[in-house]
Amino acid sequence: MVRASILCLAVLTGAAHVAGADVAKAPQLPPLPKAVSSFGAIACDGYVYVYGGHAGKTHSYDTTSVLGTFSRLKLDGGTKWEELPGGPILQGVNLAAHKGKVYRVGGMQPKNAPGEPSDNTSLAECARFDPKTGKWEELAALPAGRSSHDVVVVGDKLVVVGGWQMRGKGEKPVWHDTALVLDLASAKPEWKSVPQPFKRRALTAAAVCNKVYVLAGLGAEGTDRKVDVFDVETGKWSTGPEFPGTDRTAFSPAACTAGGKLIMSTSSGALYRLTDAGDKWERIGTAAKGRMVARLVPLGADHVVLLGGASNSGNVDALEVLPIAVKGEPVSGN
Repeated sequence: MVRASILCLAVLTGAAHVAGADVAKAPQLPPLPKAVSSFGAIACDGYVYVYGGHAGKTHSYDTTSVLGTFSRLKLDGGTKWEELPGGPILQGVNLAAHKGKVYRVGGMQPKNAPGEPSDNTSLAECARFDPKTGKWEELAALPAGRSSHDVVVVGDKLVVVGGWQMRGKGEKPVWHDTALVLDLASAKPEWKSVPQPFKRRALTAAAVCNKVYVLAGLGAEGTDRKVDVFDVETGKWSTGPEFPGTDRTAFSPAACTAGGKLIMSTSSGALYRLTDAGDKWERIGTAAKGRMVARLVPLGADHVVLLGGASNSGNVDALEVLPIAVKGEPVSGN
C-alpha cells in the first residue's frame, strides 16, 4: 500500500509539472473506419485500439448493425487505421490495457436478423489480444453475461463495474449488483465478486491510483448522477462528488485518466477534470460536437481524444483531439 501511494504521488506530481507548461497545438487524427457508438476503445503503447460497436439506427439492433471489427491507429502522427483480427459482434463493451496487451470483457450481441424482433444477449466472454502475435486468447469467463458496463485496470487487477445481463427475446434483463476483479498476475486468474452499492448501466469508469471512479449512468428509475468510488486495495466503496452535468447528460458519458488526472466528457460537449483531492469537478474545455456513448482516451498528459459516439444527427466517426486546460473553471454545486 505504501508503494502504491508513492507511485500515485509521483504520477500526480509529474502531471502538475506538465500542467504548468504551455499546451501544444492539438494534432489532427483520421476518422474511425465507420461511424459507431457504444464500442470499446483503449490507448495502449502509443496506439488507440477500437472494437465493435453499434453502426445502425438508434435503438435498432440486429446482426448487421453491430460490429465485430477490431482496428488500431498510431496516436503520434497516425494517418490510417490498421485492421486487426476481430471477433464476436458486440456493443455495450469496452477495452482495457495491461502490460502491452488489450483486454475485451463482455458486451451485448443481437441474435436477430434485420426486421426480426429484438433478441439481445449479454456475453460472459473475456479475451486478451497480444499485438506481438496478432492473436486473441480466451481468459476465464465472467460469472454471468454482462453489457453496458465498464472495465478498467488498477495495477495488476482488471476491474468490471456496473452493467446488466440481457437474456434474450422475451426475458427481462438482470441488473448486476456486484463488481468483478481479476488478478492478472495470478498463474490462473479467476474472477472475484465484490458487492457494489448501486445498480446502474450506461455509466463510465476511470482509475486514479488505486481507486476506480464509477461515474453516473442509468438505473431502473432513470439517469443517476451519483459517483461511486471503489478502493481496489481495501475493497471498500465511498462516494465521490456528484456528476457535474444534468440528468440528461448523465447517460453514458466518457472518461479516462490523462497525466494522473481523471478527465470526463459528456453529451453536452463539456470536458471536466476531477481535482487532486477527489472532492470537486472543474470544467476544462468543450468539444466541438457533443456525443454520448463515445469513448475518451489520453494523448500524452495534456490532451485527450474523443472518439465516435452518437449525436442528435446519428453516429459519429470523427476523432476530436481536445487540449486539457491548465486552469479549470470551478463547477457550481460541488
